[in-house]
Amino acid sequence: MFSSIVAKASETLLPVSVISRLRGGREWKNWIGSLTAEILDDQTNASADLKRRIFKQYVRRVEIETHAKCNRVCSFCPNAIMDRRRDETLTDSDMLDRIFAELGSIDYPHQLMIARYSEPLANPEYLYDRLAAAHRLAPTAQLAITTNTDYLTTDILDQLQSIGISKIYMSIYLKTKERWSLEVARGYRDRLVKKLGLQLLRSDETAVTLQCAFQYKGLDMWSTCHNWDQYGTDRGGTVAQYIDHERIGPCRDPFETFVVDYTGSVMPCCALRSDLPQGRGFAVGDLRDPGVSIFDIYAGQLSAWRRSLVGFGPKASPCTTCSHRDVSNDLAPTVAGQMERHLQRIARPQYFSPLSRK
Repeated sequence: MFSSIVAKASETLLPVSVISRLRGGREWKNWIGSLTAEILDDQTNASADLKRRIFKQYVRRVEIETHAKCNRVCSFCPNAIMDRRRDETLTDSDMLDRIFAELGSIDYPHQLMIARYSEPLANPEYLYDRLAAAHRLAPTAQLAITTNTDYLTTDILDQLQSIGISKIYMSIYLKTKERWSLEVARGYRDRLVKKLGLQLLRSDETAVTLQCAFQYKGLDMWSTCHNWDQYGTDRGGTVAQYIDHERIGPCRDPFETFVVDYTGSVMPCCALRSDLPQGRGFAVGDLRDPGVSIFDIYAGQLSAWRRSLVGFGPKASPCTTCSHRDVSNDLAPTVAGQMERHLQRIARPQYFSPLSRK
């Protein structure tokens, strides 16, 4: 405890780039150290208790949609090729209740996020209904939403808070043809503060993003405003302007997240979606079937993705050019060495592929 406090205090004296590298190194080291043979092996035939235990131990975010509709079409998002503005499809409420009940059965303590490629507040009444069900059936989960803020008002904030939501993530997007700069991003931040009566706690600036922390009547809120000309990922190869990166590092998403589309399809990560032809074949399960459990899918079908993404070296489609949470070039040799040694310690060296770059 004391050493971590000293480390955090020391970081305040360092440049942002150095702080980012130190934190990234710690995150990768801690994650590698958490890996066990259980989470890498196919547990399709394991006991129900084991499946429930490893889900609770590893999954830090369950991400779902309550409906399909999004009111925006953004160039950096696959909604630019799959327009959802007129899609009013609601996610099946019985299926969502089963997911919530299963999370409640393990006293799931981590984040249950309403997000994906829809705008949750495009149908606020159904959102409130589903959040209330989640709060009732999975009372220990941390309820959160991601919103583009277009529909966000103080009345909606009060309603979300009364339901039991704990966090709101706000994605701030510029107007069409508006050029990003820190000055422009600060302007959006300041207007958001004024519109919603938020208390600004912190602003963190880089050359490509402005991230802020706020509070509203004790509710934790965060915003991001990115320069999407320089920031973004290829979303499984569907967003062409970001296909300029060869992924060589591991991916933590099939370990730490459990992602469900409005269709009921479970996807390996947040970058893939079942309503696009390019991504449909990567679904690992369909929760519309009442006999299918989130624990079975995570322990069974998703394990193949975890094994394929734990090592270094080139990745197969759809991960070939994905930059999402990839290891930075300067950290890669260290992280690769840590991973190789750890997989040997847990007697799974066959899942390691060596670091190699063109």
